[in-house]
Amino acid sequence: MNASPKTEWPKSLWHASATPFDDVSPLTTSISSEVCIIGAGFTGLSTALHLAEAGVGSVVIDMHQPGWGCSGRNGGQVNPCWKVLPETFDKKFSEAQKSSMIKVASAACDLLFDLVDFYKIDCRAIRPGYILGVVGSSGKRFIEEWTKQWRVPETAIKILNREQMRSTVGTDGYDLGMLDRRGGSVQPLSYARGLARVCLSKGVSLYGDTPATGISKEVDQWRVETPGGVIHCKKLVLANNGYTDDIWPGLKENIVPVGSLISATKPLPDKLAEEILPGRHAVSDTAGMPVYYRLDERNRMVFGGRGTWTGQLGNLDTGFLRQAAMNLYPQLKNIEWEFDWGGYVAMTTHHRPLLLSLDQNAWAGLGYNGRGVAMSTMMGKQLSMALQGKPTGLPVEQSRGIPFHRFNKAGIAARMISGRLKDKITRRL
Repeated sequence: MNASPKTEWPKSLWHASATPFDDVSPLTTSISSEVCIIGAGFTGLSTALHLAEAGVGSVVIDMHQPGWGCSGRNGGQVNPCWKVLPETFDKKFSEAQKSSMIKVASAACDLLFDLVDFYKIDCRAIRPGYILGVVGSSGKRFIEEWTKQWRVPETAIKILNREQMRSTVGTDGYDLGMLDRRGGSVQPLSYARGLARVCLSKGVSLYGDTPATGISKEVDQWRVETPGGVIHCKKLVLANNGYTDDIWPGLKENIVPVGSLISATKPLPDKLAEEILPGRHAVSDTAGMPVYYRLDERNRMVFGGRGTWTGQLGNLDTGFLRQAAMNLYPQLKNIEWEFDWGGYVAMTTHHRPLLLSLDQNAWAGLGYNGRGVAMSTMMGKQLSMALQGKPTGLPVEQSRGIPFHRFNKAGIAARMISGRLKDKITRRL
């Protein structure tokens, strides 16, 4: 059988500073398991962990290594709920289903931090809260509606005026802000490796550099082909999110992969770090061309935003990101930037994640729309419940491709153009 090439890691801050973890070996023989999970990111590893807690065995394979995809490339922000307002949920959902979706999404941050605490995962987790910065009357209305529709407890939320935003995040770039105390941040690759380590300790079989090359159904079980052997399983999970390929016909048409780039500085002087983000909050905004950022434990500014006009990563040109950072923080003008990297997030047209039933005993979870750190962890729990025949808090849906999916690059470009126009015409309060 053909061997798969050894994984090459991106030259990111996260890979340079992650908790050490030996690469897992590829599959070299044929095996059987109750469940086979394709994808060793947050979704797949969380699924395996929650299954193991319930006494259900699983095999996890990945074409690279645990955390290689966007699980190990994102900004590490643990953000509450979803960006979209619940009023936009499809009318096909009952009020009970909508309430359940709100409850599940609202519990995602707690789930992640509880797992980190319980299993003592070394991923530099902190929980000072998440801040959303807004501009103009439309931004003000959005945070008012967001807190109301997501039913956020008063004890968890605080609306910040301009002066409070200036003192909290060190910039005058926002009119208002929303501090959600449920949020925080992690070193994402260390978190993924921590989940992998826990899975291995619980008896999960984990194989790297093992792509799935074919899936077929054999009577009452699934057959998953890899270069090193065949996996026979009763139940199947696809958990590749923004890296979903053609292994399951039509699955990748449910989402649009959009490149997200990140640039990180060298460590800032302590005094400057205290001026910029003294509370170590994770921050993002609602601009037409939104950005997200935070300081890591060594005072590096980690600043992210969208990739190229077509949604690709391109050649990792982050000049526009660095300029956006300096527009918010002129103090960064003479600071040296050290790392550039990127990954693909999975977007859906309705801006909510998808728990999909693909066939009898075949499932998928994907489409986190830039909120994947906490929500993919929660999706793993939801998938484990579905696999055990238990009721899920998220609605189970069918795979339905996005209309005109082949033109998604043009759609991304149009969205970015309209976003830049929005930023030019939005008036400050």
